[in-house]
Amino acid sequence: MNRNDYLFLEGDLSATLDNVQKKIIANINNLSPSQLLPADDATVCEHFVKDNTIEALELHEEKLELIEPHEVEVQETSRHFGGTYTRKKLEFRFELPFSGDAILFKLKPSTFDFNPPQGKVTGNRVVFTMLASGNDSAQVKQELEAWQRSLKQYIARQQPEINGWNDGLPGLVQQCVVARRQKLVADKQLVLDIGVPVRRRGDPSPAYTFPVTRKSVAPALPAAKAGSLAKPEPSLDAAVYEEILDTLASMSVTMERCPSAFENLDEESIRMQFLIPLNSKFQGQTSGETFNAAGKTDILIKHEDRILFVAECKFWKGPKSLTETIDQLLGYMTWRETKAAILLFNRNRDFSAVLAQIPDVVKTHPQFVRSEKYDRSTAVRFIVKHPNDAARHLTVTVLAFDVPHSAS
Repeated sequence: MNRNDYLFLEGDLSATLDNVQKKIIANINNLSPSQLLPADDATVCEHFVKDNTIEALELHEEKLELIEPHEVEVQETSRHFGGTYTRKKLEFRFELPFSGDAILFKLKPSTFDFNPPQGKVTGNRVVFTMLASGNDSAQVKQELEAWQRSLKQYIARQQPEINGWNDGLPGLVQQCVVARRQKLVADKQLVLDIGVPVRRRGDPSPAYTFPVTRKSVAPALPAAKAGSLAKPEPSLDAAVYEEILDTLASMSVTMERCPSAFENLDEESIRMQFLIPLNSKFQGQTSGETFNAAGKTDILIKHEDRILFVAECKFWKGPKSLTETIDQLLGYMTWRETKAAILLFNRNRDFSAVLAQIPDVVKTHPQFVRSEKYDRSTAVRFIVKHPNDAARHLTVTVLAFDVPHSAS
């Protein structure tokens, strides 16, 4: 059985919550005087609490659906004579709607067993697929009921940790906000007490209005042309694309301020840390979980089974690995104006040397069209053509991160 066929297995709920707590503390401690001092503590706290409150999973069993079964051929081994033979069976696909943060289906609770439920998460539905003989309805019912019991058991095991997190979150946020305000006020008073005129280093950071609602990510649909019956192709709005990239790029500050939380993480674990702030800030049309993981290292947005945005997470292993990552990314893209990103993690000691190589690697790629101006020192943006259709131009942004590494 493929590991990806199991739920509640990809990460650890307790460890994930610990990392989220470290990031909350770091983000609050990174608030500038112009952001925090003019704001009201209650509004700031509400913003951080709303962004980081976890909505537990809830299954809507009354809406369970069976997709029309179809025949498939499977190979089986003869128990008496050995060898294999082909047999036709019915494939049953059950789709169970749910609400809550879909990322919880990836996280193992503190209490668990070694037989988690199987399934796949698609949008706001968890899917269970099984094979059975056409006349064995008792087997189908039995396996379906066992699957539902296992799902509910794991969700119930998560509940105490989620309740504890949500109950303690307001106090944690308030304590951090109050401490940060006291520090900024004390710093300001210290400067006043010195009595020497202060010359600014530059323009102050603009004041920030703390939002308390998640933004909706909805695909932009161009107007249908007259006389055309073709369905318009969905695309990701350019402004939303930029906000997504800004959210991803802000993780570099978190890495700098909480290096111990990242120094031993692999690609999959680091990706998980990016999913949390993305889903805290953005909300999809059909579920609260806009950003999902596909395969081992992808972050993506889908609309009606069409991919609108993909971010591929990779450690830097030299120019060849970046070229292969671009190829892999292009393999996902099928629609015009699709936007993508590559999150490039560096654990080498010479980050500047890595940054210097990225533009040359990109420009020598066979599908490269042109570079685009992008005002970020650790990022590169470029336009490429789809390998199967030169008319399809895609926007790709490479965001590089210097990930802390363990000294051991």
